[in-house]
Amino acid sequence: MSRLFKLNRTKKSLLFLFLGIGFLFFIYPLNEPAYSYSTVLNDRNGNLLAATIAKDGQWRFPEPDSIAQKLKLCIQYFEDRHFYKHPGVNPLAIGRATIQNIRAGKVVSGASTLTMQIARMMRGRDRTVWQKLIEIGLAIKLELKYSKKELMTKYLSMAPFGGNVVGIEAASWRYFNRPPYLLSWGESAALAVLPNNPGAIYPGRSNAQYLAKRNRLLETLKEHQIIDQRTYELSLLEELPEKPYPIPQKAPHLLTTIQETNPESIVQSTLDPFWQSRATQILERHHAQQMGNGVDNLATIVIDLQTAKVLAYIGNTSDPNAEGYQVDIIQKSRSPGSSLKPILYAHALSEGGILPETLLPDIPTFFGGFSPKNFSGGYEGAIPANQALAKSLNIPFTYMLRDHSYEKFHFDLKKLGISTLDKPPGHYGLSMILGGADVKMWDLANVYVKMYQRLAGVSAQDISYTSSSIQSQKVNLDPAAIWHTFDAMTELSRPSEEQEWRSFSSSQLISWKTGTSFGFRDAWAVGLNGNVFVGVWVGNADGEGRAGLTGINAAAPVLLELIRLAYHDTNWLEKLKPRMKQRMICTKSGMIANALCPSEQKMVPLNAENSGVCTYHQEFQMDKSLTFRVNSSCYSLAESVPQTHFVLPPSMGYYYSKNHADYNGIPPLFPSCKAGTRNPIEIIYPNANSRVFIPVTLDGEKGRVVLEASHQNASSTLFWSIGEEFYGKTSSDHQLEVFLSKGMHVLRLTDEKGNERRVTFEVISES
Repeated sequence: MSRLFKLNRTKKSLLFLFLGIGFLFFIYPLNEPAYSYSTVLNDRNGNLLAATIAKDGQWRFPEPDSIAQKLKLCIQYFEDRHFYKHPGVNPLAIGRATIQNIRAGKVVSGASTLTMQIARMMRGRDRTVWQKLIEIGLAIKLELKYSKKELMTKYLSMAPFGGNVVGIEAASWRYFNRPPYLLSWGESAALAVLPNNPGAIYPGRSNAQYLAKRNRLLETLKEHQIIDQRTYELSLLEELPEKPYPIPQKAPHLLTTIQETNPESIVQSTLDPFWQSRATQILERHHAQQMGNGVDNLATIVIDLQTAKVLAYIGNTSDPNAEGYQVDIIQKSRSPGSSLKPILYAHALSEGGILPETLLPDIPTFFGGFSPKNFSGGYEGAIPANQALAKSLNIPFTYMLRDHSYEKFHFDLKKLGISTLDKPPGHYGLSMILGGADVKMWDLANVYVKMYQRLAGVSAQDISYTSSSIQSQKVNLDPAAIWHTFDAMTELSRPSEEQEWRSFSSSQLISWKTGTSFGFRDAWAVGLNGNVFVGVWVGNADGEGRAGLTGINAAAPVLLELIRLAYHDTNWLEKLKPRMKQRMICTKSGMIANALCPSEQKMVPLNAENSGVCTYHQEFQMDKSLTFRVNSSCYSLAESVPQTHFVLPPSMGYYYSKNHADYNGIPPLFPSCKAGTRNPIEIIYPNANSRVFIPVTLDGEKGRVVLEASHQNASSTLFWSIGEEFYGKTSSDHQLEVFLSKGMHVLRLTDEKGNERRVTFEVISES
C-alpha cells in the first residue's frame, strides 16, 4: 500500500481509471437489446422480395449472416482503422482524445471504437464520462464473447443510417434499391459515413457536407491502396442518394403469412424472381379485366414439380382499390367447385371401383333432399368415367362418390393433407364432390403435387416456400390410376380463345381441371405440364358471387397463360406411364368384357378385376328378320336367331338414346308373344317416399311439379294417373307438368301392353 501513495498524480489517475473499468467489467451485464425487427422475405437468390416495418416504426432488418467486404472496409477506415488489432478499446485513441478534449476545454473526440459504439447502441444512454467508462467495460466483454467478424456484423446491423433506417441491409434498399453486395465503392462509402452523424448528414439534405465526408473516405481508401486511382476517380463521379426508395413489396401476402408463423426473421424463400414477376404482371392484367364484372380478387401459386418448391406465390392482387386485397387467398378456405373430382376419380380407379371408361349414370337424380345438376342442365344418360371428368359432369361424380362412400373420401382427403375438413363426413355428405367442403389452395396444390410425385416415383415431399424439405407419406394410390387421371384431365375443354390449341405445334400437353362454386363465388383452375403445377383462383374475398364467374372463363385463361412460361415436353405423360394390366374391355360399357361384349385389349390399373364384368350386354332370341325378340309362347325357338344387344336400365337408356342415335335398347316383342316379367317402365321423378316442395311462382301463382319417367321401348305410350284421376298420356319424352295439393299421392303409370309402375310420394308445401 505504501507504494501506491508514492505514485504521482497521473499514474494514480490511470490506475484508478483501470480499476474502475475492471469493476464495471464485472458488475455490468452484457444484455442484448430488446429491439423489434422487420420480417424480411428474400427470393431464392437472396434478394429482397418484401419486408414489414418493425413494431417501433423502424426499418430494422434482423442481423444478416454476412456483410459485403466493401462495406466492412469502408466502415473500418472511416470509424475504426485499427478495429482488427485492439481488444475493444484503443488506448492510443483514448490518450489522443483526452489531450484534444483538455486543449479544447470541451468534448471534441470520444475515441470510441466500433466495439464501444456497439456497447453504446446496446445501452441507448446519453454520452457522459460515466457512460463512456461503462462502454469501455462492456466493449471488452463483447470482444471476449464475439469474433471480430461477428462484431462488425453487429455494428452494421445496429447502426443508425438516418430517419427510421437502422442497419446496413435496410439502408442499402432504402437509399439504393438493391442489396448491399451489389453496391459500388462510391455507394458503400456513401453509406459508411452516415452512422457517424445520421441526424445532421442525411440523403437529400446537407449534401455538401455529406459529399465531403464520402470523398474523404474514398481518398483514405485510395491512400491505403484499398482501391486504385481509376476506381477512386470513378467513385467520385457517383451521385449521392436522394429521396429514399420504398422497400420492395413483391410478395406481400406470403410475407403476411410468414409474419404470423415466423415473425422478426429473415426467410430465404424458394420464390423465383422471373416467375414471381411474370405471374404478378399476368394476374394484375387479368385483375383489371375482372374488375369490370365486379370481381376484385385473384390468387395463384406456381410449384416446381421436381422439387415441390414454390416458384411464385401471389395471394391476391396488390390493388388497394380492390375490396379484400389484403387477404391471402392461398391460405384461406374456399369452395373448390369441381376441383376435387380428379382426386375422387383417382381413388375410384385405384380401388377398382371403376375403370377409365366405365359407364356412369347421368340422369335426373334425387338423393333424399340432394338433387345434383350438371352445369349444362342436360343429361347424357350414361357416360364413360373419363369423359365425365373431362366434361366435369356433376351427376356421374355424385354416383361415383356414393359408390366410393363419402365417409371414405372424407378420410382420403384428410390423409392427403386437406386441413379444412373439421366436421364429420355426414355434415358434407355427397355435396362434398361438388364444392360442399371448403379447401385451401395451398392444400389442394399439395395434393396434386404429391400425386405427381407418386406417379414419377420420386420421394414424397410437401410443398414448401423455403429450402428445407418436408418429407411426407407417399400418396396411397396406384400410379396407374394417377396416370389415367392425368390423361383424362388432358381432354378438358379449353376456353373459347383456346379452342384450336391442338393445331399449334407449340401446344403443351396439360393435365388440368376447372371448378366453379355454387352461386358463382369461386372460379378455380389447377393444372400441371410435367414441369410445374399452377393453381389459380378468381373471385371476391368476401364471398360475393358474380354472374359468369366460372373456372373455364375466369381462371383457366390465367392458368394457360402462366403454364406457357414453363419448359414443357409434349411426351411427359407418356414417359411416366407406369406398369399396368392388359385386359379385354367392353367397347360399349368400358367394363371388363364378358363373352357377349365387343371388346378390345386395353391397359388398366392393377385392381381392375374389382370393377366387375359388363352387365349391359344381353342375348335375345330374335325372329328371322332380326327385328323382334321372340319366345316359346309365339315362335319356334328352332327357327329363332340369337343376337346380342347393348341394354341400359330404362332411365339411363332413355337419355342415352337422345345422344346416341344407334342405341335401340331392348328390341320390341313379336306381336303375338306374351311379355315376360321384365317391367320396361321406370319412374325417374319423384322417387318412392320422397317429399316434393312446390313453390309459388314470381307472379304469385301456385307452382307445378314436373313428373318424369322412361320406357324401355322408345315408341311406347305411357298413361298417367294420380290417385283415381287420369292426367294424360305421353309418347317419346315422358314428362308431365301438373298441379298437386299438399299431402300424400300415388302416381300410377301404364303402357299399351298393360305394364304398370307405381310410386308413393308426399307434397309438403303448396307455397
